[in-house]
Amino acid sequence: MLQSSKPSNACLRCISQGSRHGATLVARRVSPPKVRLNSSVIVSFATVLVYPTTFSTLYTDALFKSHYSTVTKVTDISKTFGPSHFPDHSQPGKHDEKPDTKSKPLSIRVRLASWNSTNEHQNVILNPIHDKLAYTKSPNALVRSQSTGSAELESFKASRAGMTAVVADDWVGTSLLEVGVDSRQPGDLVEIRYQASRAPVMGVYLGFAGGRHHFFSASGRWTMTVGFGSFFSVSNFATPGELEPILAAIPDCKTPDEFDIARQDDKGPSRAVASSLIDKMNKFTMDAQRVYQGSMDELDRAREILADEKEVKYLSLFEIADILLPASLKENGEFPPYALYAVHTSLSRNEVAFKPLSPTSDCHRREHIFEVFPVSFHQSVNRVATMVRDYTTEKARTTLDPSKRRVEPTPFESFIIKARSLVLASRETRDWTPHGILAPSSVPTALPKVEWSDVDLDIIGFLRSWASYDLFEPSSRFPGYGATILRALDLYPDISLDQSRAWTFLQEIGSIRPWEIPSRYSVRFPKTTIMRSGGLARNIPPMLEESRREDLAAAYRTDMKSATVFCIDSPGTTMVDDGISLERTSKDDEFWIHVHAADPASGIKPKSQFSHYMELLPENIYLRGHFQAMLSGTLGGGPKGEFAELVREYSLANDTLALTFSAKVDSSGSILDYKIAPTRLGNVVYLDPADVSVFCGDEVVNTITPSQFSVGLENIRPPSPPDRTIPSPESLDASAQDDLLTLSRLGKAIHQKRLAKGAWPYFFPTPSIRVTYPETPTDLDPANPKEYTPADPFIEVNLKDGPMASVVGNTMVLAGEVAARWCADRGMPIPYRQDGKSAQNYEMALKYATDELYPQIQKGIEPSMEQRAELSVLTGGVEIAATPGPYFIMGLDMYTKATSPLRRYSDLLTHWQIHAALAYEHESKLKLNGSQHDLDRILPFSKDEMTNIIALLHMREKMSRRVSRADRDWLLIALVRAWRFEKTVPSSFRFTVSSRWKTGLVGNLDFYGLSAFCDAIGLQNKVLIKDVKVGDQLEVELTDINVHSGEIMVQALNYLGPPKATSEE
Repeated sequence: MLQSSKPSNACLRCISQGSRHGATLVARRVSPPKVRLNSSVIVSFATVLVYPTTFSTLYTDALFKSHYSTVTKVTDISKTFGPSHFPDHSQPGKHDEKPDTKSKPLSIRVRLASWNSTNEHQNVILNPIHDKLAYTKSPNALVRSQSTGSAELESFKASRAGMTAVVADDWVGTSLLEVGVDSRQPGDLVEIRYQASRAPVMGVYLGFAGGRHHFFSASGRWTMTVGFGSFFSVSNFATPGELEPILAAIPDCKTPDEFDIARQDDKGPSRAVASSLIDKMNKFTMDAQRVYQGSMDELDRAREILADEKEVKYLSLFEIADILLPASLKENGEFPPYALYAVHTSLSRNEVAFKPLSPTSDCHRREHIFEVFPVSFHQSVNRVATMVRDYTTEKARTTLDPSKRRVEPTPFESFIIKARSLVLASRETRDWTPHGILAPSSVPTALPKVEWSDVDLDIIGFLRSWASYDLFEPSSRFPGYGATILRALDLYPDISLDQSRAWTFLQEIGSIRPWEIPSRYSVRFPKTTIMRSGGLARNIPPMLEESRREDLAAAYRTDMKSATVFCIDSPGTTMVDDGISLERTSKDDEFWIHVHAADPASGIKPKSQFSHYMELLPENIYLRGHFQAMLSGTLGGGPKGEFAELVREYSLANDTLALTFSAKVDSSGSILDYKIAPTRLGNVVYLDPADVSVFCGDEVVNTITPSQFSVGLENIRPPSPPDRTIPSPESLDASAQDDLLTLSRLGKAIHQKRLAKGAWPYFFPTPSIRVTYPETPTDLDPANPKEYTPADPFIEVNLKDGPMASVVGNTMVLAGEVAARWCADRGMPIPYRQDGKSAQNYEMALKYATDELYPQIQKGIEPSMEQRAELSVLTGGVEIAATPGPYFIMGLDMYTKATSPLRRYSDLLTHWQIHAALAYEHESKLKLNGSQHDLDRILPFSKDEMTNIIALLHMREKMSRRVSRADRDWLLIALVRAWRFEKTVPSSFRFTVSSRWKTGLVGNLDFYGLSAFCDAIGLQNKVLIKDVKVGDQLEVELTDINVHSGEIMVQALNYLGPPKATSEE
C-alpha cells in the first residue's frame, strides 16, 4: 500500500495495475515520503527501474513523468546526436503544478478519483490480463496481481517450455513419428506455472477429455488447458483411489465449450472432495521446503559451486542433487522426488545461472537437464543492470538541476549515441516495422562499420539474451532493464518496448539480418555459435585423423557388386547414404529385400573425439536458407573440407562400403527372415524419386486444393548440374525395371501389414518453402568500410499433393524394423524408438484410431489437434530407449533408425553396436546372446552408457526438430511482406475457431492453417464470445502480425456460424 503520512516502502506495482498487459514495464520499490500520482503513471507504467535511495515528493514526481510514459516524444532524427543532443525527457510539463509540500497530503483514494475525473475523456482501454495469455507471448508477471484464488489468472499455454517444444499450430506432417511428445498419466504430480503468476503451483494430472488436459491444483482449483509441458513431474503420485472422487465430481461434458461453462459455474470438484489430495501435495511441498532449509547454504550457492568461468555446462537434476545435497537424504540409492524438487525450485530462482532445457514426464528421467551458464554471463548481465540503474539514477538526479549533468557521456550514454546514429543510418534505406522484420529492400543496403567497445558488446549481448535467446522469465526483473535501454534510445515511439522491439533494434544495428528467423535462436546447441549469415559455427576437434580406423569388417565383408542398387534421392542431394536392391529366391513368391546404408561406422572409432563432435549436433537441420549438417565445418552449413571428403568417401557409389539390412518377404508382405551384413557395392544406379513414383504408379491422394504465393524478386540462376548421372526408370534394362516394380509392390504389401496393426495411414502435405538469396556485393572501397546486407530473399510458399516414391519410405522403415529385431534378438542396447504407453493401451488405441481417426483421413479430412492429442494420450509420446518396445503410429512391434548414418548420430550408434556384434560373431562363430555373454565387454556402449547417451540424444533431437520446423517463420515473413508492402494477400480470410477464451477466440486461418487470435474488441460486435462455439467460422481481416512472437491478430468482418455440412456427411 502507498502511505502518505510517513516514510515507507511504496509498492509501485499498486500504481501500475492499469497498464496495458503488452507493455514490458516493471518496477522495484521506492521509498518516497510523499507520492503524487499523475496520469502517465496510472495509464502506462512501462519500464523496470530500481531505485535504492529515498526520494522527495517533487523528485519522484519528476522522475515518473520523465521515464514512465509509454508515449515517447519523437526527436528530430535528422539532427546530429552528440552529448549536447542526447535524448532528454527530464523537463516536467509546463502545466504541471508544483506540489505543495506544506499542505496535508491527500489520500490515495482521493487522488485516484481526481485523476479519473480529469482523464475520463481519454477513453483508455485497459486490456485484461487473463486467458488472452494463452495465445500471446511472454507477459510480464513481475507487476501483476498474485492471487492463487483468481480463475482469471489460472491460464497457461500449450507446451512451449524449454528449447525442445514446438509451436502450438505447428504443421503436423510426420511430427507424430518424432521424439518429443510428452506423456502424462493420470495421477502424475506436475508443477504448474500460470502465465500471469510468478509463483508455481503443484497440481495432479487428471487426464484428457473434451479436447482439454485436466488438473487439480494444490490451491484447490480444477483447471484445464489445451496443451501442457512441465519442467518438473512426479509420476504415479496419486493413486487411483485418491483420484476417483475427484474424477466422479467432474461434470459429464463432451466438448470444450461444455467444460468451460461447467468450470465457470463452479460445477467441478470442490476442495472438500479433494482434501486428502491437497494435503498430500502440501506435504510434498513442505518436505521440499524442509530439504531446502537443511541444505540452504549449498543450494543458495549453486551458481558458485556448479558454474564454469567461461563455458556453458549441462548437468542433469540427478548430477546437481548429488553435488548439492547430502547423501543421507537418499532412499534406496536415489533422492526422493521432494528432495529433487527442492533442488529444482532453488535453481529456478537463480534466473541468470540455470535454465531447464526440456519438459520431462518424470523427475527421475535422465533427460531432466539444466543449462548452467558461465560466471562470465552472470557478470555481463549484472554489469548491464548496474549501468541501467546508474543511468536512470543520474537522469533523475539532474532532472531538477540540468547544470549537474556530466559534460562527458558515460559509457552507457556513448553506446546510446553510437547505436542511435547507426539506426538512423539504417533507416535511410530500410524503415522499421512493428512486425518483427525491417521493411524489405530490393537492392543491397550497407551500414557503416562500427567498432563496438566491451561495454557496447555487453549491452548488445544483454539485448540478444532477452530478445533472441529468450533467457529471462516473465517474472524476471531483467526485461525491464532492456525496456529502459530501448527508452533511452528514443527510437520507437507509441509502442510497447518489449522483446519484439529489442529484436527490431538488433536488426537495425546489423547484429542480425533484417529478415532473421527467430526460431534459429530458440535453441542453443552446445559449443556452437549462430552465424549471422546462416548455420552454426563449431570448433573442429584437433587430430581428427586419430578418430579414424581401418575397415573393421574387411575380413568378412560380402561382395554384392553384381546386384543393381537403386539410390533414389533428389538430384541436389550430396549425401547419398541409402539404397535398395532385390534378390530373387528359388520360390517365385519369396524375395530378399536389401536396404544398403552408408558405412562410416566401420572406419570411425565409436568413442573418439569425432564421435563426440557429432553427438553435440546429432542430425542435419533442414531449415530453408539455413541448412546445417551434422558433418559441418568451422563455419557451419553443409560439409566442407575434410568433412566433404568424408561424405564423398562413404556416400553410396560403385565400389563403396555399405551395411546391408535384409528381409526375406513374400508377396503378402510377411517377413520370413532377416539378417545384417557388411557389404561392398558395385552397380549403383541413381534415380529421381519423382520419376520413380510415376513409374511405379504411386497413387496421388488429392486431399487439398493446391495453393502458391511468393514475395520478392527471384534471382534466377541456372541449376547446378548433378554430380552423378540420373537416368529415367524407363531407360533401365528390363531386369532392372522389373526389380524396381517388384520392390515397389512388396513395399506396399508390407505397408498394408503395418496399417492393419494401427499405423497412421496418410500424412497430409504441409506447406513447402523455397528461399533464394540475391548476390551479396563485396566492399570495394577500403577507405569507407561497410557492412553489406543483400536485398531481401525471394520466398515462395507451396501447398500441394504430389507423387511420393513410396518404395523409399516403405523399405527404409523395413530396414529399421530389421535392425531393431536383429539387435533385440541378441539383447543389445541401441536407440530403440517406441511409444510410451501403446503396450498397455493397444486395444483402446487401435479402436479409437480405426473407428474415429482413420476413416476421416481416408475421406481427406485432417484430424484436429484434439483428436491427435486423444490418440497421443492412449499411445504415449514417442521416446528413445535402450530396450525395445512397440511403436503404434508405425504399426511395428519394435523399431530403430538405421539408414542415414551420415545425417543422424543415432544411426551411427546403432551401426557401431552392430559392427561390434558382427565382429564378435565372426571371430567366435557364435551368435551373440545377451543372457550368456558379457555385452559390456563386447559392445562399445554398455546399457548404462547407452541410457546416458540416449537421455541427451533425446533432448538434442527435439532441439534439432524445433529448428528444422521453423519454416513457419518464413511463412510469417512472407505474409507480412505480402500484406503490408506488396498488397498481394486476400482482403479477408476464413477463421475457424479452435478454442474459446474469456477475452477472445483462438483459431486457424484458411491460409496454410496459420493460427490467429481475435480478441473481444476485434469481434466488432458481430457476435458475443459466449455465443461462439468451437468449429464456428468468421470472416476476418488481418490487424497485426508479429514474426518475432509468432502472433497473428485479426478482427471480424462477418460471423458465419458453424460450417455447412457437405452432402456426403
